[in-house]
Amino acid sequence: MKLLITILIICSFSDHLYAQFGIIEGKVKSHNIPLKEIKVEVESTDYATKTDQNGYFKLFLPEGNYFLIFSKDEYENQRLNISIKKEENKNIVIELKTIQYKDIEDVIIKGKTAIQKTKEIPFSVTVLDAKSFYNSSLDLAHMLEKAPGVKIRESGGVGSDMSISLNGFTGKHVKLFMDGVPMQGFGTAFQLNNIPVNIADRIEIYKGVVPIEFGTDAIGGVINIVTAQSANTYMDLSYSSGSFNTYKTNINFGHTTNSGFTIQLNAFQNYSDNNYKVKTSVLDLKTNVFSSEKFWVKRFHGKYHNETGILKLGFVKKSWADRFLIGITLGEEYADVQNANLMEIVYGLKKRMGTTVMPSLVYEKNNFLIKKLNFKLTGNYNRNYNKNTDTAARQYNWFGDYVPKKTKGEGIYSLSKFFNDNYSATANLSYKWNEMHSFSINDVITDFKRKKSDRVSIVEIGSVKDTMRRTNLKNILAGSYKFNYRNIWNAIAFGKYYYEKVKGPKNISTVTNGSKYVENTEKFNTTGYGIAFTYFLKDYQLKGSFEKAFRLPTDNELFGDEVLEMGNSVLKAENSMNYNIGMILNKEFKNSNAIYFDINGYYRDTRDYIRRIIEQHYGTATYVNHGKVRNIGVDAEVKFYYKNKYMIGGNITYQDIRNKERYSSISGNRKDITYNDRIPNVPYFFGNVDAAYYINNIVHKGNNLSIGYTFNFIEKFYLNWESLGTKKSKYTLPGQLSHDIIINYTFNKGAFNVSFELKNLTNEFLYDNYSLQKPGRAYYIKLRYLFYQLQKKSKKSI
Repeated sequence: MKLLITILIICSFSDHLYAQFGIIEGKVKSHNIPLKEIKVEVESTDYATKTDQNGYFKLFLPEGNYFLIFSKDEYENQRLNISIKKEENKNIVIELKTIQYKDIEDVIIKGKTAIQKTKEIPFSVTVLDAKSFYNSSLDLAHMLEKAPGVKIRESGGVGSDMSISLNGFTGKHVKLFMDGVPMQGFGTAFQLNNIPVNIADRIEIYKGVVPIEFGTDAIGGVINIVTAQSANTYMDLSYSSGSFNTYKTNINFGHTTNSGFTIQLNAFQNYSDNNYKVKTSVLDLKTNVFSSEKFWVKRFHGKYHNETGILKLGFVKKSWADRFLIGITLGEEYADVQNANLMEIVYGLKKRMGTTVMPSLVYEKNNFLIKKLNFKLTGNYNRNYNKNTDTAARQYNWFGDYVPKKTKGEGIYSLSKFFNDNYSATANLSYKWNEMHSFSINDVITDFKRKKSDRVSIVEIGSVKDTMRRTNLKNILAGSYKFNYRNIWNAIAFGKYYYEKVKGPKNISTVTNGSKYVENTEKFNTTGYGIAFTYFLKDYQLKGSFEKAFRLPTDNELFGDEVLEMGNSVLKAENSMNYNIGMILNKEFKNSNAIYFDINGYYRDTRDYIRRIIEQHYGTATYVNHGKVRNIGVDAEVKFYYKNKYMIGGNITYQDIRNKERYSSISGNRKDITYNDRIPNVPYFFGNVDAAYYINNIVHKGNNLSIGYTFNFIEKFYLNWESLGTKKSKYTLPGQLSHDIIINYTFNKGAFNVSFELKNLTNEFLYDNYSLQKPGRAYYIKLRYLFYQLQKKSKKSI
């Protein structure tokens, strides 16, 4: 009751505040057609809004003289000088002209503007403009490494298992979304290092505290892939080829009719032999001892390919829906499994394959039922078929030689065929009471079921037929209140309710009964809360956030993947106190130069931290609750643009994530020798530097050349606890430096693009998870064709 009275008092006070302002309102149109989503900004201030479905906008401004800027991608910007007095109401009409062609300089400016616009929210967020990488052969995962605080952890080349490290938290601590839909059930054929950058419009990286619209249980943060959703006709075709017999193809097509019917098609394919050279110890098959000397050997069992297609049909800009899309995603993949999670263990016949069938639905409507109430509903169902094969009674070494084994399976015998069924639904309602107050409620339900269609023998269960169910149901309900004071400062308070129900095998082994498993059910529910705020001061933005957060164990952590990941169905949920603070400088100068600077600090105090453990004999992995972990870190990014001729910038990250569990015994009286050690196998100091130079109108007007350079570094870090072992036996990954170059030539007004990339120019040793070696020097050539046509406007009047 007290909270309701407080809100009413604030609302009454806000109405008084608005009496001190003037009002500028009006319509924006082109060829007498009202324009939706036109951005209306007040120059040199933080006042901004967008036009609605009817082209209408409204701004509350203090008394004074202003310049209004009207902008959208397909239209020429318009700048209008206007004055307003206290309690005055002005009504204007603006006509925008369409743009026939934008050259490379416009694209550079647009990318910078997208970053500035998105960072106005209170949460700690970095935004990458995917369009600036369209001419590269990058996938979405490696594009992410351009952001501060982000590292991609891979087990090999194209199609290898990957995870994302964000602010010291890695793997399942970081949640992935595509257009706000959870990606956890999309299947391995649709992981980020398979998806080309051309499918995305931008990538949003939320660190620590995240908006409730994602309805997630992430502790490390959220990465949201925002796909291209143009209402125009376009065709984007690309093909790249390069080292290790690697080639990739990508098709993006979209068309929207004047009646609002829309079709979108995204299709991509990846193939690689992944036969790059590695330097490693080699097993002597006669003595079963690894060599002390390391040899250069070529990977001989790393072939990978996947094919994925996404089709969406529906309507946009209708009276009953702003966007209604029904989609289907089809994908398949095949992968030779070359080695385990340890470099020395190598396979010659082990493989996996899978298929994905995923229907989906998106419905969005502003002014739903009543004015100012917006509604969004998304849902998908993914039936993911998997087949993992490890039946050969052989033991291989890195020379490709083998000897017979007495038991089946190069690693752990498996002839597993199973279905992963994933369901996900998200519903969001938001209501904007007035310019200062808005409310939102969000609910996300996800469900996972694994069904086995063939007998599988794995080390935990034994050789008997395993009929135990594996299910994981989650529901996260959240609500928030946002207060916005004159676009100078705003704050968001929110709360979350978490629920999880898990069924799976539980180990009840004792000394007398040996290894024994039973089907077990675990339930968990709790609440969390948080607040985020931001304050604008001319070219600066200050922001901070706090959250009492929980992370529920994922399907992979609970049940494994039947290949190299072993499950633990009794994992506890992690809980953490998350704090973030940051500052942004975004300044444009009169001579077209610009500087962007972003620095963020964070603190995480986590209990029941879920840690990935590698088993040394088989090279398999499992997950355990570690205890208490503390993480303190800072990351920063700076970029400088000079007259759209060149850009130089970089980012740097330092994070100190340590074990704070003092006692290791059950009785709590034996001090843990690793207390205050860094968490192993987590990079703590890394960054990169980017530079680009643009030469315009080469040979012919509209033909442009760009030359880009990237320098990457990672400081050495421990693969095991630093307090264990002697100084000579401590296992570390050395510091790593690498250089990449990309040259791109664009001609015929941007329709044709040719790019050449040289990665790891100096052929350095590059490693990742548990010293798994990554490819050496490699080159790639990419050809791209782009067709883009603005949607024709109808002749209707307003």
